[in-house]
Amino acid sequence: MQPSSQQADQWLSGISREKDDFVPAVLERILAEASRSEASDAHFQPGKHGMEVRFRQDGVLHVLGNLPAELTSQFAARLKVLANLLTYKIDAPQEGRIRSGVLPGVEKEMRVSTVPTLYGERVVVRFFSEETQYRYTDELGLPPDIRDGLSRAARKNSGAILLTGPAGGGKTTTAYALLRELADRSETTRSIVTLEDPIEHALEGIAQVEIRRQNDLTLDKMIKYMMRQDPEVLFVGEIRDRMTAEAAMQAALTGHLLITTFHAGSAAEAIGRLYEIGMEPFALRSGISCVLCQRLVRKLCPVCAKKQTERIALTIGREHCEIAEYSLPKGCEQCHGTGYAGRVLLAESLPLENAGVMRAMFDRPDMQSIAELAVQHGMIPMTARAVALIESHISSPQEIRRVFG
Repeated sequence: MQPSSQQADQWLSGISREKDDFVPAVLERILAEASRSEASDAHFQPGKHGMEVRFRQDGVLHVLGNLPAELTSQFAARLKVLANLLTYKIDAPQEGRIRSGVLPGVEKEMRVSTVPTLYGERVVVRFFSEETQYRYTDELGLPPDIRDGLSRAARKNSGAILLTGPAGGGKTTTAYALLRELADRSETTRSIVTLEDPIEHALEGIAQVEIRRQNDLTLDKMIKYMMRQDPEVLFVGEIRDRMTAEAAMQAALTGHLLITTFHAGSAAEAIGRLYEIGMEPFALRSGISCVLCQRLVRKLCPVCAKKQTERIALTIGREHCEIAEYSLPKGCEQCHGTGYAGRVLLAESLPLENAGVMRAMFDRPDMQSIAELAVQHGMIPMTARAVALIESHISSPQEIRRVFG
């Protein structure tokens, strides 16, 4: 990454501050650069001494520049205009969209979120991934055993496919790939409905419903209402509470294929958390077809990665190992000084087709017991796959520690 002052100077250079288009022109440069560098988010953070501009690239936030404090309100107002938000409303959060092609050099659709802070409005712009990326599950990079299990679950007429992992782990991308596959590659036409907050991409052949939080239709009520629409496949953007979980599992138990996401650190933890919010064992055993947990890990830059032969001890979760050969990030022009380029998917999936695992779910086992039982019956945990990434020089020990905490 270039020094912050140098980067800010580049954004401001050659544009007269006296002209009316000064702020729009600088903003266009920043967002075009964010799009060009494959950033997932651009943060405009107001502070006492200026507005800090940050890009999130490959899941990590980088500070790129600091702009004069007097531009804070003007940048927020310009972004609101582009996203069709109320410019005079500065004391409450707002959310809107900037359509693709509105700004030169930015062909992606963007979601704009504003919130008032001590030094002005903080604005975050999220870039939606291109619709041509990761269209189907065989393009996600899932291990063959997990991909095959996911495909078998998707071919069923009922049951729940639970996509879990931390925020930013690619759950929605996997869900969209599944939905496209069901819409485009099924032998017969299927009635597919989604409940999302927000809708990230328009999907052909699928009825997508955006949940509006300001009205009285909560997500669990919407699930029950959508059952009257004769869906065969229902995608629920995220399960956040017991009522939504119960409504979703009821749909899965009554002849509908349910796809949903859920925040959990591992596949076993997802089951444990569903028990904690009050789900009954019989509902989980009968209703869930697949539990997949995933995380995204940065790949080392192939140009500048430095191989190491000094043996190190590494602990990831409960996995303890020694690694004899690995690579470390260095940073070069190719990778913008980060040492990393692109990301790879790490995943694990509970072997729910195993009778022993399914029987054990009736006993409300703790998360560690579920994980140990799953490994005994063939599950390769994400931690083991992470160690393999280090040993094959695809990622680094530091990156694995960052991702797994």
